[in-house]
Amino acid sequence: MDKLNQLCLFTFLLLFPGINGAQNIYVATDGDDNNDGSINNPYKTFSKAVSVITPGDICIIKGGTYEEELFIAKNGNSGNYLTFKAADGETVNIKATSIINGWQPHNGSIYKVNVDMTIESRFRAVYHDSEYMDLARWPNNTDNNRWTVNCTPVTGGDGSHFLANGIPNIDWTGGLVYYLGAHSGTSWTRTITSSSTNKINYTAVDINKWPFKPHNPTQWRNNPGNNRGQLYLFNKLEALDYAREWYYDNTSKTLYFQTPDGNIPEDNSVEFATRKYAAQLSGDYIKLERLNFYGGALKVNNRADNNIIENCMVVHGSEGHDSLTNTSAQVAEAALEVLGDNTIVRECTVNHSSVSGIVIAGWAAATCTIEGNYISNIDYVGIHASPIRTSANHTKILKNTIFNAGRDGMYVAGADCEIAYNDVSASQLINSDSGIFYTVGNNNLKNGEIHHNWFHDATAPAYSHTPGSPGKAAGIYLDNNSKGYLVHHNVIWNVSWSGYQVNWNNTNLDFFHNTIWNAERAMDSWVNGYPQANNKIYNSFSSTLDWFAGNGPQEFDIQDNLISPTSPFEDPDNINFMPKAGSAVVDQAQIISGFQKPYKGSAPDIGAYELGGTAWTAGVNAIEDTGDALSIDEDVLHKIKLFPNPTNNILNFRLPNNLISNNLSISIYSSLGYLIKVIQLDKNVSNGHVMISLADLSSGLYILRISDSGETKFTSKFIKN
Repeated sequence: MDKLNQLCLFTFLLLFPGINGAQNIYVATDGDDNNDGSINNPYKTFSKAVSVITPGDICIIKGGTYEEELFIAKNGNSGNYLTFKAADGETVNIKATSIINGWQPHNGSIYKVNVDMTIESRFRAVYHDSEYMDLARWPNNTDNNRWTVNCTPVTGGDGSHFLANGIPNIDWTGGLVYYLGAHSGTSWTRTITSSSTNKINYTAVDINKWPFKPHNPTQWRNNPGNNRGQLYLFNKLEALDYAREWYYDNTSKTLYFQTPDGNIPEDNSVEFATRKYAAQLSGDYIKLERLNFYGGALKVNNRADNNIIENCMVVHGSEGHDSLTNTSAQVAEAALEVLGDNTIVRECTVNHSSVSGIVIAGWAAATCTIEGNYISNIDYVGIHASPIRTSANHTKILKNTIFNAGRDGMYVAGADCEIAYNDVSASQLINSDSGIFYTVGNNNLKNGEIHHNWFHDATAPAYSHTPGSPGKAAGIYLDNNSKGYLVHHNVIWNVSWSGYQVNWNNTNLDFFHNTIWNAERAMDSWVNGYPQANNKIYNSFSSTLDWFAGNGPQEFDIQDNLISPTSPFEDPDNINFMPKAGSAVVDQAQIISGFQKPYKGSAPDIGAYELGGTAWTAGVNAIEDTGDALSIDEDVLHKIKLFPNPTNNILNFRLPNNLISNNLSISIYSSLGYLIKVIQLDKNVSNGHVMISLADLSSGLYILRISDSGETKFTSKFIKN
């Protein structure tokens, strides 16, 4: 090779490091770490693959179940990630659990087995046929519903004891008490020190400090059956008296369990948590693709930056109970914990977590993107936890579908954040005094933008409020000291409290072009004597009264809005908030100086949609608002919207007319990738409208795939209630 060619090659390798030596490394359940890691001679362990991987390499993991933690403490670089992904067409399950067999009779329908549960006690969990089981408790979980807390009312008490009726006559010492205050803003858990049939003594708390004030048994509320809060007791063998319950004796290393049907557990049907994490990233420029994690969290560690987690699944990522020393109403744990800058979480599924779904810790991370994810069944503990919970600056929360949360639908508290095109519903299932979107501020202007979201269907539990008063589940809740938010083009519907809730010392808030439908009231504010300066409400619609006008320093600037019980929309009951031609919102809004909004006609329309503009949608596969109408024939397949989602028995979507053919088929898979059924489509589809019956499916998360002559054209996920 002449010197010129050598120089060119050297320069090329400098510009594209690692490209010359990039390789595929294979791991398989039947591999051997003495192999060479090739496709025909794969390694067996992740640790071996990590030890040899270099920037630009791809670790391809063959299908199967792995119980080894995926721990990656190596760096890629900006041009050459360390990639770990499932083999094409194969399902990889990485579990932080182990199967346990060898069960023996104990007493009646209770069986036992010896096992060493080394994980911290509050993270212990037991699963039967992949379903989460209850730690032995009273009262029992008789409806097998983790959202109904199944408590007994507290009749009195103080900072060291509870009074309640009908407590089983056993020694509860060493067990645990879960308490949800009458205010219902949060719960807390403590160790029981002694007991009787009407009294539980517990490790004392300071009821003069948050969160125990106002969440303690001295605080009375005129709520149905919940005057001083409610509790359940758990973690005693004597309480194991019901199906689906378990107890672990740490001294004898014995696990006790009663199956759903009372029979001895079948082989390989029971598994237990062995560690807190299923995977941890401790390096930079790492990419995970199409990996399923079960029974343990996925963590991006501090100073592990520029990582991508794509099309992965985390199920039961952080299960267990609250910390017994918690004094802040929140915990750091989540199913997916992000402590690294520039992290991208994209097109993933997070399902079932006792605490938060995705947490981005602002003290460690910034400039992250959470986009296109399904997040469901989050915060069974009922504390300050959320499907997405972030205090990080410069964060984008885009196009996520979120469903079922104990408290907030999402919590975003960092500066310079964008929250857009998210579909968030069914929050406040345990707690009250919260919002589908919730934040709390400080002295800083946050410069946050909340736009083009669907926030809907949230009703606070009946036990959290006086009969006849609203359950405090708000649409957008900017709590104390929230400053500097632009809130526009959001639709809020079916909430049991205010569309906007704005509390004390909130300033520089702009509410423009929002739609509120079927809220208890348009807006409310707890001023508490603080000023509310420079706040505007322009060009918004509500079907119920009223905007918060205030007076003096609390006065809001309210212009060109409409409140009317008469719908000006095409079909709000079916999520169509497009204005009807000639209705009261058309061309009735002002042009807002400094705020760019495309519009048709002589002036903008009031509300979140513009007649003749884009029928934008929210959630996974959202259609963005370009300002221009989009016909079905001009649409593209990746913009198909499944609706309603979540759904009960019927799922709908529309196909572009020019894509309907005899060769299209729909396949439905379980969340773990198992084929459930195939539906063949034909040219008789009515105007591109496809309606699928789901009556034969049980509740859960599913994957829908549209194929043309066997080639996949579109994939999305949906939730069956």
